[in-house]
Amino acid sequence: MDYTFGVEIETSGVSIPLIKQEFASRGIIGCKVDQDSTPTVDAEIITPVYANSQVAREHLITICDALAHLGCRVNSRCGLHVHIGNAPLNDNVTPSQFTGTSIAHSERTGRYHTDHADPFDAVIVKDIMVRYTRMQTSRNGINAMLPESRRSNRMCQALNLNSVEAANTIRELTSATYGKFSSINLQTWSNGTIEFRQHSGTIEADKIWAWVQFLLNLVDHTTQNRVTDGSRTIVRDTPTTPFRNGSRVGVQYTMMRVAGGASTRDIMDCTGCSEQRVRAAVSEIRTRVGDAAVITHTQQANGASYGSGTDYTSYEVQTTFTEQTSGATLLPDNSIGNASIWAGIPDEAFEWWQARIIALA
Repeated sequence: MDYTFGVEIETSGVSIPLIKQEFASRGIIGCKVDQDSTPTVDAEIITPVYANSQVAREHLITICDALAHLGCRVNSRCGLHVHIGNAPLNDNVTPSQFTGTSIAHSERTGRYHTDHADPFDAVIVKDIMVRYTRMQTSRNGINAMLPESRRSNRMCQALNLNSVEAANTIRELTSATYGKFSSINLQTWSNGTIEFRQHSGTIEADKIWAWVQFLLNLVDHTTQNRVTDGSRTIVRDTPTTPFRNGSRVGVQYTMMRVAGGASTRDIMDCTGCSEQRVRAAVSEIRTRVGDAAVITHTQQANGASYGSGTDYTSYEVQTTFTEQTSGATLLPDNSIGNASIWAGIPDEAFEWWQARIIALA
């Protein structure tokens, strides 16, 4: 698949009017040069929306050459923010075509959406966030790839892995971040992007391009090797104790999680709950472990007549159950791609990053 991206370059030492003047004299189009609220950051250069192509790389090089010629600098407060499109390009749009049109027509909101397929499912976004966060502080992980100033920075806070793993929708994943100032920011989702904020400020095109390629591979490896689309049957196990030990719903859950389950009467006797409360707890259990895991054995199925529900209706939580799923899901363990952030990275790029890690150590 082909993906789109945009870059925000923060600089210091040269004013916005001078940067705009230099861009105009060099015929550099498609960029925005804005103010940034961060102290000691004098300008933020926002590139056009690119697709992964030589056209994009050459345009980025011209921008960086102009900034270097002007004497623009970066300091420890400067960052490099990369926005990866949250939907792949349509098959009939080539990266070079897209990039050329985007550079020529920077105000292209309507066309932008017609060039893209449907947005990523939450499963894809979650996997990307988990893979990034899981290896953020590891020996050969994200922090090792970046300067000390970006390893514990309030402008790009590391996410809590447990919070991300507990989220299952885009809204929940967004809530699992710290808002805009997170290593991965989903507040830009409605604008069509996922923002990666952790890279340090730089005006070196090679460094920017290497980071963009790393992020694009992170996305592509998830979509191509870790997720599947369509319907399939999944075998799941129910948890042994998903509720607090000793709680009424916990006792009811344990009674139900045996072959044949437990009758309403038995549950009432063991918990002191009313028949209505027992049924309410069944609904709570369904919400926790999934509808497919809970079976209601009706009074008729148990050989009783209508009206004998208290004694003859029983509820069972299956220890193992099958579930039909549709849409994007993670592949099973025996076929899913490696979760490492380095999976799928070409050897040349891997070696470039290892040299960078050694230099920063």
